[in-house]
Amino acid sequence: MDRNNITDKYTDYDDRLLANKILDTVEYCKKNFTYKATSFLDPRQQMLAESLLERERDVAYQMEGGMPDCERKLCIIYHEDMDFEQIEEPFKILEISWYNKGVKKPTHRDFLGSLIGSGIKREAIGDIVIQEEAAYVACTKDIADFILYNVERVGSTPVRLKIAEQVSISEENQIVINATVASLRLDSIISVGFRISRTKAAELIKSGKVRVNWEEKDLTSKAIKQNDVISIRGKGRIVLEEIMGNTKKDRIKITIRKFV
Repeated sequence: MDRNNITDKYTDYDDRLLANKILDTVEYCKKNFTYKATSFLDPRQQMLAESLLERERDVAYQMEGGMPDCERKLCIIYHEDMDFEQIEEPFKILEISWYNKGVKKPTHRDFLGSLIGSGIKREAIGDIVIQEEAAYVACTKDIADFILYNVERVGSTPVRLKIAEQVSISEENQIVINATVASLRLDSIISVGFRISRTKAAELIKSGKVRVNWEEKDLTSKAIKQNDVISIRGKGRIVLEEIMGNTKKDRIKITIRKFV
């Protein structure tokens, strides 16, 4: 394996760093007949890992995030002769609930801010799923105890934490938006999906807060395709679910699904 030929194709520094970490893990698992998990990867990083691992012999891998339909997952790489069922899960699911049921429910930003504010790196945290009376947080196994004993508040809300024995998750709240747009430009889709002006949408894109399919995009005029996922830091994400043709005035009919 010529590592340089493989990793040099990644022009982005973070992609190249991840590729090298994946290849280091592969060699470690081959040499020691063992397994090792990455940190949590977003869907784009998972695709990068898969593209590398599909070429490798003597190792297998599994993407696991700990909760149904999770977005962020660990990549567990192991020697192909190992029984995956015997591998200890490298993650824990924490249940975080709040004492006063009358307080405003903490947001995803509140949870993430409190966890990172306690000194935890983002890559050690998986999905955060907020329910009516509690939230579930996936984290790497090695930091679970640290969170349990060091996080006492989420935002300004006192909370109690425990390891989740059972994860009970209802469907994520979603809003379906039917609209027409003049074009499928990124700023236009953001404007409709997040109910903001196109000027504000352009500002968010230029500030580096927008990702399309988990890649940062700074091209306001980028054309969006059906099933593309657009996320804005601090505002959530939308999916361009359907493009339904043109109106008589030549505007484009679309359906957007927004996750709230």
